[in-house]
Amino acid sequence: MFRHEPAQTGHMNRSLRSQLLRRLFPLLSAMFVLSGVAATLGAWRHAQTIYDHELIDGTKALAQQVGQIGGTTSLDLPEAARQILQWDAEDVHWYQVRGENSGLIAGAADVPARPESGVESLRGALIYDGLIAGEKVRVVLVNVDLEIVGERVEVRVAETLRKRTWLIAESLSGVLLPQLAINAITVLVIGYSLRKMLIPISEVALRLQSQTHQSLEPLDDRALPSEILPITQSVNALMARLKAALQAQRHFIADASHQLRTPLTALKLHADEAAGEADPVKLKVLIAEIQRAADRAVRLSNQLLSMARAEPDSGLVERRIFDLRAMLSETIEAWVPQSISEGVDLGVDASIETTPDDTLTLAGPAPVWVKGDPVLLTEAVNNLIHNAITHGGSGTRITVSIATAGEHRVKVRVDDDGPGIEPEDRIRVLERFQQASAASPERSRPATGSGLGLAIASEIARAHEGSISIEDGATGRGVCVVIELPLAELA
Repeated sequence: MFRHEPAQTGHMNRSLRSQLLRRLFPLLSAMFVLSGVAATLGAWRHAQTIYDHELIDGTKALAQQVGQIGGTTSLDLPEAARQILQWDAEDVHWYQVRGENSGLIAGAADVPARPESGVESLRGALIYDGLIAGEKVRVVLVNVDLEIVGERVEVRVAETLRKRTWLIAESLSGVLLPQLAINAITVLVIGYSLRKMLIPISEVALRLQSQTHQSLEPLDDRALPSEILPITQSVNALMARLKAALQAQRHFIADASHQLRTPLTALKLHADEAAGEADPVKLKVLIAEIQRAADRAVRLSNQLLSMARAEPDSGLVERRIFDLRAMLSETIEAWVPQSISEGVDLGVDASIETTPDDTLTLAGPAPVWVKGDPVLLTEAVNNLIHNAITHGGSGTRITVSIATAGEHRVKVRVDDDGPGIEPEDRIRVLERFQQASAASPERSRPATGSGLGLAIASEIARAHEGSISIEDGATGRGVCVVIELPLAELA
């Protein structure tokens, strides 16, 4: 099976999966960074709390060893205890005992003093940060009041931040590594899920590629996500319209070839016969037959073209707002000479008594605005008048009027008192190539038409969102063909 490759354009189309992952990656990265920041702050606070408490306890224990010996402030701390205080496998400790009057009493001289800012108070001690030999330290300061000599003594213990840093690193590794793994798994799961979810779409695309103009079947979209259904439903609707258009085209071609075959065959036979005829009288008769056959072929061709143009899905209807009253007046005037020669009374009547609607006067000044193709609507009215003249015969009275049909619709009525159409035939004659026998055969002419006049009028009405119907004549005889159209909405 050949696959249809998309045409190369100025940019490459990205897949839905890659686009989603590209948009998801920054979000996951931002969440990872935020979780890292939060974990760092939490680990730092946790490490500070633990080791600050330990450092405070050690400083207070050291402060209890400060006292007076022989009137002098001193630190009563054995050498073994001092080594234990300063020994640590990871951090380095310094201590300092300094009197307000005595100065440095014991310990290292470089333990940082209390700064002016950045000092915290916790459990009766002061805590702050400092530097010793270029390395950051955490310092705890405890004040000892010696009431005997009236001197205040500060006990300071400093500790490096190595254990705190390692604890923070361990905490972060315990949080961020699983988070990183979760993010990676999330991306993989989403990518895999999208791939599985897009398989039905690919299958639908393959089924769509296998469609031809002879197999425009609807796509099965039951396995597709609901977000894709509007696309497949639109495609199915498009294929249904295309299938209907192709069927109508095939039907039209078959009907046209069938209907044109008879007059064209007659035209050729009469022309062949006339070519070998020497008698002027017979030749004149043959030429008249040729003219009638040619006229019928021309009219049938024009009707078939009008039928094709009037198809609702043809896209050939040119819609514009025009005055229906003026269009009907011009159409009726064009038929006056033929109606006189045929002995038909063609006129306009604005007061048909049997009409339940408010009848409008064609010659009145107020326009009746409709939106549509005036050429096609003129063709529809021409067909109705032509049918009334052709089938009614001499002495027929034909009346054309406009009647309101509600607040937003209007009716064009072509009424005659001719032989009429049987009620059971009035639906059938609106179809293509269908003719009905007259209700009064003694007044009807031989059927010489193609059965397209009413069908064309019906197609034109439907193309203008209207309808057509056949009713009894206003005088009780004949028929009244009614085209109902929507009025135009004027701004």
